[in-house]
Amino acid sequence: MPPTSAKRSLEEAESVLDGVKAIVLDIEGTITPITFVKDKLFPYVTENIESHLTSTYDEEETQEDISDLRALAASDKENGEDVVEIPEAKDDNKDEVIQAVIKNVSHQMDKDRKSAELKKLQGHIWREGYQSKKLEGELFEDVGPVLQQLGEEGFSLFIYSSGSIESQQLLLTHSTDGDLNEIFAGFFDTTFGPKNEAESYRTIKTEIEKNCEADSVNSEEILFLTDNPEEARAAREAGWQAVLVDRSLEQDDGIELDEETRQSFQVIENLHDLFGDDDLDEMEDYDGQVKRPRVDGNGEYDDEEDEGQEEGEEDYGDEGGEGEEEEAGEEGGEDEED
Repeated sequence: MPPTSAKRSLEEAESVLDGVKAIVLDIEGTITPITFVKDKLFPYVTENIESHLTSTYDEEETQEDISDLRALAASDKENGEDVVEIPEAKDDNKDEVIQAVIKNVSHQMDKDRKSAELKKLQGHIWREGYQSKKLEGELFEDVGPVLQQLGEEGFSLFIYSSGSIESQQLLLTHSTDGDLNEIFAGFFDTTFGPKNEAESYRTIKTEIEKNCEADSVNSEEILFLTDNPEEARAAREAGWQAVLVDRSLEQDDGIELDEETRQSFQVIENLHDLFGDDDLDEMEDYDGQVKRPRVDGNGEYDDEEDEGQEEGEEDYGDEGGEGEEEEAGEEGGEDEED
């Protein structure tokens, strides 16, 4: 039975990456603070939706956004749901349509709805914010360095988030750690299915096989990192590995994990824990570079290659090196940073 502690030992943490080829990450609450989404991204939509719709009303993209929201509202009404309908566009009702869209979007956001139609429009509004530098994608401090390290180690990285693919890419392109977009092999949103349904993960697995550098990827070779137990259960039902990321020490409004959940899943506090606490040396800046810890057995830092490993050979971090493990044990306690 998995231990209840969120902190992983070196041996336990290494087992998280053992046999993994592809890593899929959630965004909100996992790699970016929930407060960034609720206190910055959502208010930006509320404050700028009217100006966005007014200035881009005649553009094809905006007309498609409005049409999609109109169709969703009509479908919801047929299902007996409480909706804000959007009238058909005419030559003289631009303001009426815009106000209806604003009310429709506000209604969905108040219900914390994650419809693809809503997320697409939000992404288009956020695009203006990122491009004008009014928005910058906030990430937890561990995220940028660890993502780069995982990419360098040969893992194929993906995002699966309720936000639109464009909004995912915007956040990572304009992040506090610089442009991280190119690290990822692919992006998935709810057009691939709801995040709490196993079938969505089966669909994504097929797409990962198409994008992954490896010849084939089995379901058990995919690791999903999320803060949401329901999503983790769905991924596990689809045959994936699933690890919960508990950010409760870094944010107050995250998902609280009960004892039963902690017994059911491996839980880590940040992405560094994927490597194991004892394998992390202090990150040091030198010549403008960042020393990043490596998975045990892959060399001490980025610029060191494994002895005997042929150039171009992929290494997923599942083979240990005894000498380096001893060195990590001796040095791991010196000058560690969180």
